[in-house]
Amino acid sequence: MNQLSKVVCTAAACVVAAVTVNRAENSHRSARDLAWVRERVQELEPTAKERRLDEIGWAGSIREAERLAKQDNRPVFLFTHDGRINTGRC
Repeated sequence: MNQLSKVVCTAAACVVAAVTVNRAENSHRSARDLAWVRERVQELEPTAKERRLDEIGWAGSIREAERLAKQDNRPVFLFTHDGRINTGRC
């Protein structure tokens, strides 16, 4: 094996080693970042008190709402919205 081949093989081995070490570090960093994100999401989740809105009995139509209101002796709250309600709470 001539000198040039030895240099090329050594350089290739160094590159492979550097890539392997870099991937291991990135994998560890990625797992740590994922754990941080999960923890942060749990911290920001609304509490049960903040989710009281979810306990409202929603009706699909005005007629159904009126029927349920009479049945349960409760008022009807009519909410109308022009836009995209599925993007978040109003």
